[in-house]
Amino acid sequence: MKKFSHIFSNSKLRRLHGLTRTVKITIIIVILILVISLTTYSMTTLTKPSQKIIAFVWEDFTVPEVLNPMREKYPQLTVENSIFTSQQEMLAKLKAGFKADIVSPCIDYLPTLIKLDLIQPIDPSKLKNWNNLFKSLREYPEIWRNGKLYMVPTAFGIQAGVTYRKDKIPEIRNWIDIFTFKEKRVLILKDPRIGIIIGAWALGYDYPWNLTRNDLEKIKQFYKEHKDSILKFYESDIEARELLASGDAWIIAGSGPAQAYWLRSEGIDAEFILPEGKGVGWMCGLSILKTSGNLEAAHTYIDYFISIEPQVYYATEWLYGPSNEEAFKKVPPEKIEESGMVSPEVLSQVLPLIEPENIDEWIEIWEDIIAG
Repeated sequence: MKKFSHIFSNSKLRRLHGLTRTVKITIIIVILILVISLTTYSMTTLTKPSQKIIAFVWEDFTVPEVLNPMREKYPQLTVENSIFTSQQEMLAKLKAGFKADIVSPCIDYLPTLIKLDLIQPIDPSKLKNWNNLFKSLREYPEIWRNGKLYMVPTAFGIQAGVTYRKDKIPEIRNWIDIFTFKEKRVLILKDPRIGIIIGAWALGYDYPWNLTRNDLEKIKQFYKEHKDSILKFYESDIEARELLASGDAWIIAGSGPAQAYWLRSEGIDAEFILPEGKGVGWMCGLSILKTSGNLEAAHTYIDYFISIEPQVYYATEWLYGPSNEEAFKKVPPEKIEESGMVSPEVLSQVLPLIEPENIDEWIEIWEDIIAG
């Protein structure tokens, strides 16, 4: 009996010893897994770049209607906005050393940003929505240099047209028509390129980007002879719209179709036209600055702004032409018709907004024009 008990006890001890060893091994394995996991997490956390970026942009990129959904979609992304009100201001600040990750130029200032080495190439393969953009916009020559992408289009449209009150003016066909009034009823955009182009078209020039000094002097003289028609050289679209709504002005020269749409929504019979079919197309977008310290976050930011939701918002509320073709399809047809929103193919039918080589002469002449 003792012998049996002794055998039983030894057998039990052996089983307990084996069980203990199994438990020990299991515990060791669990500990190793935890250590490896914690080490991996720590290394990932330490090596993962900061998700905070600075966006140097137009004010429309900062509205809560688009920023709040972005924060919900990308809670790890923190965006600090710095706003500019003109591209001249944007360029001056960047040349002075302002550092940011993102900038929102338009096509006319893109060559200068590239030339000054202020922006860097964008990798379209990191943009999930890239292939949803209109093919004509993805292949637009001005956004590429030597096979590298420097701006992702977010919006486009037409400007340098004419918005007029139909209850005050029966019809406008030619650019010279807006200068035929004997009283000050015309508003002209206070922009040297747009203003001089309007004068050039009124004088019969077809392609104003190659104007000589002599041509510019003729345009200055033209403005001098027709100053009695001009109420103001305006800067704010809101101001221009209010002056037309009050009846102080009858014509906005240099506008886009949105002005007429907004006036009609207030019960004012207004129309937007391109006299003689002549107008200027604009396209704006997002670029990555050379000073960016977070390329991953910068690409995420750009990809969001070309996704369907913000694109539809800007199309329906701001009347911008959406660069995302799928977003364009979601804009109500009546909104497109009422607002005069155009497809990107129209950009090839009007002048591209660029900066002429002798821009300094344009600015000099324009300052003389607005000085009276």
